[in-house]
Amino acid sequence: MDDQSAALASAFPPPPGFYHAYTAEATRALGNAALAQSEPLPPHLARLVPPPPPDAGTGPDDPPCTYRSLGHIWSTKDSLPTLSALGIPELFSNASSDEAGADPSYRVSELKQLTKSLLIKYLELVGVMGISPEQFPDRVEDIRIILINMHHLLNEYRPHQARESLIIMMEEQLERKQAQIETAKRACEHIESVLSSATAKSEMDSLEIKELYQVEYDGAKKIDSLLEKVQDSSGLDQAKERDLLIWSALAPKM
Repeated sequence: MDDQSAALASAFPPPPGFYHAYTAEATRALGNAALAQSEPLPPHLARLVPPPPPDAGTGPDDPPCTYRSLGHIWSTKDSLPTLSALGIPELFSNASSDEAGADPSYRVSELKQLTKSLLIKYLELVGVMGISPEQFPDRVEDIRIILINMHHLLNEYRPHQARESLIIMMEEQLERKQAQIETAKRACEHIESVLSSATAKSEMDSLEIKELYQVEYDGAKKIDSLLEKVQDSSGLDQAKERDLLIWSALAPKM
């Protein structure tokens, strides 16, 4: 394996060597060339174009494509490999809850049986360690296979867990949005009540102003009529009579 392959297979690979080519000038030149689309890109710009995503095919029988990421080779088809494909013995039945007529709770019974087998193998390991310790590798291997089978059965619950997690997430979003809608409705109702009370108060104030203006107008009109009477009267002191009439007109308002 050469240095480049070893670097790609590493769990923490270094950045590729061509990252030095991502300069501001090269990026601008790549944008201008993409806008022109008249000639093929030069080699120093073609290496800046990201590769297309892996094509898994459109048909159900098309083989999946593989790609390398973080030192591992992954497939574009997301599927859980069987233990037989991995070279590990399967200690449970091959029935699946996706098959027609299969019991959806078969994993529960299989996990219970594997748990009992694990306990028995552990007791055997303890007994072997006291009698013939050289036989412990076989017991340890049995325990490892049992644990791998249990882990595989638990992994079959991942799609169900993903669906339930998505349902919970959507329900939380729905509740949060409904709470926001209720808060907005309460704010609108509060604003409408404030506006209605302000409108009613302004109408009452305008009505009071009109009534006060009418009273003052009637009082002034009454005073004017009294003054006319005083000016027309004879034989009395006009000044005193005028003051008496004015005070008698203003008395109801005081």
